[in-house]
Amino acid sequence: MAAQAAATTFNGNLKKALAGLRRINLEGLRWRVFDAKGQVLGRLASQISTVIQGKDKPTYAPNRDDGDMCIVINAKDVCVTGRKLTDKVYYWHTGYVGHLKERSLKDQMAKDPTEVIRKAVLRMLPRNKLRDRSKIEDIC
Repeated sequence: MAAQAAATTFNGNLKKALAGLRRINLEGLRWRVFDAKGQVLGRLASQISTVIQGKDKPTYAPNRDDGDMCIVINAKDVCVTGRKLTDKVYYWHTGYVGHLKERSLKDQMAKDPTEVIRKAVLRMLPRNKLRDRSKIEDIC
């Protein structure tokens, strides 16, 4: 009965979520919890990217995905230094001519603070196949 209640409250795509869990080998993985309250964004992202790559383990190899799973709490309380809150801008293109969109860090923090941490960590990972299969979508 409780499983049915939990399944009815899930609002995402269940097939996609289960496929993502099946693709990750959970054996030997640890779950790391990071508290972002009062932490500087870049320093926190570099710690998370090190854990996701598995560089903190003695069995690290650059061609294997041996990293641990990371959970970030209090993402809305992350700090930035300098004038980045107003000066840092995220750009994306919609695919239509002339539709280059932009959003400042302050606006992005108001809309979705987890996306700020996710993009910071994703951009610190090496650009290879392991980045595409990394556990980046499970961060926040």
